[in-house]
Amino acid sequence: MKVFILVFIACSLIIFVIIEGKILYTATYEKPLSSDVIIVLGAHLWGDQPSPLLRYRLDQAISLYRQGYAKSIIVSGAQGDDELTTEAYAMAVYLGRHNIPKDIIYLEENSYSTYENMKYSKEIMDREGLERAIIVTNTFHVYRALEIGKHFSIPVSGAPAKMHPSVLLKLKYYIREFFAVVKFYLMKN
Repeated sequence: MKVFILVFIACSLIIFVIIEGKILYTATYEKPLSSDVIIVLGAHLWGDQPSPLLRYRLDQAISLYRQGYAKSIIVSGAQGDDELTTEAYAMAVYLGRHNIPKDIIYLEENSYSTYENMKYSKEIMDREGLERAIIVTNTFHVYRALEIGKHFSIPVSGAPAKMHPSVLLKLKYYIREFFAVVKFYLMKN
């Protein structure tokens, strides 16, 4: 029984190191490629305003748009129980305040998860004839977002947005992301 427990612990640690390695590698080295659209994944709102993590994502999207990486932006996220509007609408307002033209912003307001973000964004892409996408999310989240994008047959690259400066928050998000990646792998098969 002890041998079984030791083998289980060893295998679990190996899996953790491999997946966390992929998450950290992608967060560090992933670079955006010229595409048709930038997809900004939703994150929590404070009332009707983007939280700091979401502002980092939006600022990254603004920078990419201004550098000419893509001509369209999809903002993706529904309305949470404690939010005053959809994440997509709040993101579109933020982009508008930063002089991003309204006519290039597509709102995806039905998603409550990263999986749904990509599923419903793909529907918008198909409808609008958009093929390649840059996914913008915070560093810890890029690997899984790219894997889900590939699951939906979207040619994707990532543009990691910065993280909150708190080391404890970073640790929390990176560890939590390990479990989210495992869940995605288990559910997609």
